[in-house]
Amino acid sequence: MTLHEKLAGKRFGCVLSAGYFGFYGHAGFVDALLSAGLTPSAWAGSSAGGMVGALAASGLDRAHVCDAILKVSRADFWDPDPLGIAWDMVRPGHRAGGLLKGSKFQGLLERHLKVRRFEDCPAPMLIAVTNLTTQSTEVITTGDLPSAVLATCAYPGLFAPVVREGALLWDGGIVDKAPALALSDAGHGLDALLVHYLPSRDAVAGPKGAFAYASGMAGGMVASRKDHFRLQLEVLRARGVEVYVVTSQLPAVSPTTMHVGPQAMEAGRQSLRQALSSAPTGWQGTA
Repeated sequence: MTLHEKLAGKRFGCVLSAGYFGFYGHAGFVDALLSAGLTPSAWAGSSAGGMVGALAASGLDRAHVCDAILKVSRADFWDPDPLGIAWDMVRPGHRAGGLLKGSKFQGLLERHLKVRRFEDCPAPMLIAVTNLTTQSTEVITTGDLPSAVLATCAYPGLFAPVVREGALLWDGGIVDKAPALALSDAGHGLDALLVHYLPSRDAVAGPKGAFAYASGMAGGMVASRKDHFRLQLEVLRARGVEVYVVTSQLPAVSPTTMHVGPQAMEAGRQSLRQALSSAPTGWQGTA
C-alpha cells in the first residue's frame, strides 16, 4: 500500500520541521501534498516549518504559499541594528542575541498570513518555540499568529529573541525540530501524522578551524535535536499512532544564496511525490 493510500480519507496532521532556510522545500512539499488531494486536518511546525505551516493553516492556497515564499528577498527581512546591539551590551537587553531586529520579517508575515490570530485559522496550527526565560520548550496555539511565527523563526545569532507575553522566545528548532508529539497531544482527533523532515547541515561538519568551539556546539545541538525527535517517534509508536516521515535533501539556501530557493522548492515537491507513490518507510535517523 502506498503512502497516498495510507493517508487518503484519514484525518492526518502535517508536521514541518526546522531547517534554516528550508521554507522553500516545505512550500514545495505542501504544494505536492495539496495537489495530490490530501488536505491536513491540523498543522504544526518549528522554525521554517512553522512559517510555511502557518501560511497554509491561515487559509493561503498552495499556489499562493509558493508564490509568497519565492517572492521573499533579503531586503524583506534584513534589518540589522548595530547601535541597538552595542547599547544592549552595556545595559539589560536582548538584541545582542541576534543581528536582525525582526521588524521587517514580522511585517512580511503580516502581509501574507490571511488571519492574524491562531483562533481564526481554518485549520488548527501549533508552533514550537524555545522559551529562554523559562529555559524550556513550549508550543503556541492561541493569540497573535505573526509574532509566534517570528519567534519560531528567530534563528540564534541571526535574529534577536522575540518578546511575547513577557518572555524571550527563540527558534523552536533549537530543541524541538519537528513537534510531532505536541500535535498528537493537542487533541484534534487525528488518525495519523505526516512529517516533512529536513536534516541539519551542521551534522556533516565536525569541530575544526578558528571556530571549532562554535561548530562543536552546533554539532551537539544537532545530536540533541535528533535524539529528541527519535524519542518522540518511540513514544508515538508505543501509543499506536501512525507516523510517516518524509526526509528531503535540499540544496543549501542562505541569506546570500536565495537564488537557489526554486531548486529547493522543487526538491521538496519531488520528495513527496516519490514518497506518495511508494510504500512508507521508517525514519532512518537522518540528523
